[in-house]
Amino acid sequence: MIIVASVDEAEYRQSRLCRLLGNPIAFTVVSLLAEGKEMNTSEIAKAAGRSVSRVSNILAALRLAEVVRYQTEGTRAQYRLKHPRETRKIFAALSGFVKTASPTHH
Repeated sequence: MIIVASVDEAEYRQSRLCRLLGNPIAFTVVSLLAEGKEMNTSEIAKAAGRSVSRVSNILAALRLAEVVRYQTEGTRAQYRLKHPRETRKIFAALSGFVKTASPTHH
């Protein structure tokens, strides 16, 4: 018999965020928005080198995870990070971990 420990809400959300950011396209989208600018879907798609429909799907997932927010201007939605400072800290921590864990790091 396998016993599965229950996961609390915070752990579940952290896990979902890690899974989402594990998608290279989502990671790129968040990285672009972490530069501090607001961008519309077309601008993000062009900068990421992906289709608008693919980026739209990613943005929907990022909205559900409360990573991004948007504001409509006319017929276009301008996206930005919902928690820019915290998101930049996550990216800095990941960068530091990768550098430290790198086989070339001594």
